Amino acid sequence: MPPETGKKVYIETFGCWLNKGESNIIATLLTKRGYEIVQEIEKADIIIVNTCAVRGDTENKIFRRLHEISKTAQAKHTKLIVSGCLVNVRPRSILEIVPQASLVEPDAVEKIPEIIESESPIYILRQYQNLRTVLPEFKGGSFHIVPIQSGCLGNCAFCIEWVTRGRGVKSYEPQIIVENIRDAVRKGAREILLTGQDVAAYGYDLKITLYDLLKEILDKVDGAYRIRLGMMEPMLLSRFIRDLLPLFSDERLYRYFHIPVQSGDDKVLRLMRRKYTVQDYKEIVSHIRQQPWKSSIVTDLIVGFPGEDEESFRRTLAFLEEVRFDKVHVARYTLRPFTEGYLLHGIPEPEKKKRSRLATDVILRIAYEINKTYIGEVKEALVENISFKGDLTARTIEYKPVIIKNQSAKIGDFVKVKIVDASPLHLVGEIID
Repeated sequence: MPPETGKKVYIETFGCWLNKGESNIIATLLTKRGYEIVQEIEKADIIIVNTCAVRGDTENKIFRRLHEISKTAQAKHTKLIVSGCLVNVRPRSILEIVPQASLVEPDAVEKIPEIIESESPIYILRQYQNLRTVLPEFKGGSFHIVPIQSGCLGNCAFCIEWVTRGRGVKSYEPQIIVENIRDAVRKGAREILLTGQDVAAYGYDLKITLYDLLKEILDKVDGAYRIRLGMMEPMLLSRFIRDLLPLFSDERLYRYFHIPVQSGDDKVLRLMRRKYTVQDYKEIVSHIRQQPWKSSIVTDLIVGFPGEDEESFRRTLAFLEEVRFDKVHVARYTLRPFTEGYLLHGIPEPEKKKRSRLATDVILRIAYEINKTYIGEVKEALVENISFKGDLTARTIEYKPVIIKNQSAKIGDFVKVKIVDASPLHLVGEIID
């Protein structure tokens, strides 16, 4: 059945940038079929909830939200679709809350228009088909998300992604990505985020690498824009980091590297089934820091994984002191079903909280010391946000956030700023001529 004219769709998204990009794909597909995307759930004829399954607390938050949405949907006889990673993990639990819903796994988001137009609920679960042909259209502003792949080649003991998105890597063809970015830049996009489950794994299934994709984008897409790379796992990145780094002499690439380490102790890395050592990771960082330009290196850290004893945690603190990250996302380990970690003897929650606090203290001190080195420098920064007070947030080429107070510029402008102050979380700058 074709859609009725004026049907309104509300999309609510949980989780990572890949999920946000896939919600934008859903919006693109539905807009082309005549639907209207709305920002208020009360106005919707159709509700889509795009879920996340990475952590237990996020899962509980989604279940609470589905209880709320179920009441709205039943009262208004609104069609409901639940998509995203949690669909493949907790389908029965979801249907207990919203029995009227259709369930759509992440790889099947391109089928959502036909599911909406079906009179009965449809369930697409754990099929893991590669249906990646559509990217989100740029709809204005200055920021554009481009999913380039999903899946990874790891088998980590804490990770549930093999259930949510299947095994192996599924990449978009490079020509589709290049054309999407060219169109977005032509329409005014200034910051392009290339996102995926593991961006370093891009092209593994196509027999190409991330280097090949970036080279083609930089060669074929002219304009004033900057590309930010999403998370890159060390295992694959180590294989081509030396080839990749020369591309970053081009100022259209943010010199920003999000490389999750998860632990600074080799014993814990083995328990986690991470496919590298602490020394392997340090070598990646060394290659980056040998370049003739500054960069930001950001990581993820799990504290309290089963088997992380006091000595392991002390090694992780020493690792943080040595590597000196610009930013670290610290997470306390939480149990996830279908993972090896679920079966291991856990660490008490108070101990995990203590370790999280100790690590965070080290992390913020180091970040502040690094950020203070920028004071006095002049940087070209891209304005990405304006607060209700009129303050600007811009990003340097290292993707450092710069707060610029009471000065006029528009989102999407490149401005020259002098850094006058710093905190652990941001820089403070003034626009200069």
